[in-house]
Amino acid sequence: MLQVDLPQGTWRYERYGSGSPVLLLHGLGSARQDWQAQWLALSQDYLVICVDLPGHGEGRRLLKRTALPELVTELAAFVEALALGPCAVVGMSMGGMYGFELLAQRPDLVTRLVAINSAPHFPVDTWQIRSKLWLRERLVRWFGLSALASSLAKKLFPYPQQAALREQLVARISANRMPDYLNALHAFPGWSALPRLKALPTPILVVSGDRDYTPLAFKQAYVAQLANARLEVVADSGHATPLDQPAALNQLLQGFLLEPMRSKSPAA
Repeated sequence: MLQVDLPQGTWRYERYGSGSPVLLLHGLGSARQDWQAQWLALSQDYLVICVDLPGHGEGRRLLKRTALPELVTELAAFVEALALGPCAVVGMSMGGMYGFELLAQRPDLVTRLVAINSAPHFPVDTWQIRSKLWLRERLVRWFGLSALASSLAKKLFPYPQQAALREQLVARISANRMPDYLNALHAFPGWSALPRLKALPTPILVVSGDRDYTPLAFKQAYVAQLANARLEVVADSGHATPLDQPAALNQLLQGFLLEPMRSKSPAA
């Protein structure tokens, strides 16, 4: 375990391999260990950095509500402290939002971006979204993170052969501290990086599980607004694609990282 001290607190991370840097950013309630299948594959050719984001794993505590842009300013300082920039960024769900915001704030630090089951904005414009957020917070406050984890595990990994993944998810989410989790949860509703991203030429790969709970049409709509983005769908995958379809995801990542830098055709 390595660490770097920033003004807001200590960031802890691990590094594997050597070469061009790839930064892996986990999802809400997760931690750096959930990228194991990816760093094992990518570290054969790249320097892979797995970090615990604020409020997660062994990362710094997140004891107050902090907007995502402020947290990403801290992430940019982490990237600069390790002299990683510019680097490829791969983010899952919340980590993908970190990645989109980092690209919007500091395009000089990002060579290309992969966003897995994620989005460059989180509109809270319907009663369904507001009610889901309210229910998620109430479930955590009333019954604890273990109850939330058990509920999510059944949805994310529904097959009998995925029992080990269910156990892994329950253990990971249950290890979080309630205040940190809730403050992380409130960092991104209402946030949007989309207007700042539209004209950027940075290559973006959006990956969606075919069973992800964010509709495919939502991802198609924002991908169409980005200058150099494309969407790939992973079959028989839910929201946790790095865990339920690691081989398919790794193939997409390795192919994308090898692609030459080019802009989307105006006719695309």
